[in-house]
Amino acid sequence: MTKCEYFTDDEIKETLLNNLDEYEGIEDYTFDDVFNDLFNSDYYIIGYKEAVDALEEYGIFNALEEVQRWDEDNFGHWETDYTNTEAVANMLEYIHASEYMNDMLDRAGLDMSDETTPENVNKLIKTLKEY
Repeated sequence: MTKCEYFTDDEIKETLLNNLDEYEGIEDYTFDDVFNDLFNSDYYIIGYKEAVDALEEYGIFNALEEVQRWDEDNFGHWETDYTNTEAVANMLEYIHASEYMNDMLDRAGLDMSDETTPENVNKLIKTLKEY
């Protein structure tokens, strides 16, 4: 069995570490804004073939179950178009990134509504490097 290269904490961590410095000290900017920029403003996977490959590697039924559970918890019904592999793959990455970022912020004593002050950004970077 091959190691899954998609939807990993290491990949999310790398994205955060490679980009957090750009947000340091932006006035009235929060970690929620950072999350939106990095994980919700662009597609994680573009192309149906790559999406199918990623979901097969991850486990299609596991992915569908996670997305369905998240949609139902947040919208009360299944919102994501499960017939669109790109939509499922991108939503799965969004969910994983949200869970990971919230966990790391919590470990740093921060949350999504905190501003990206130099002190807060450095706390998060330090926490990311520790875990």
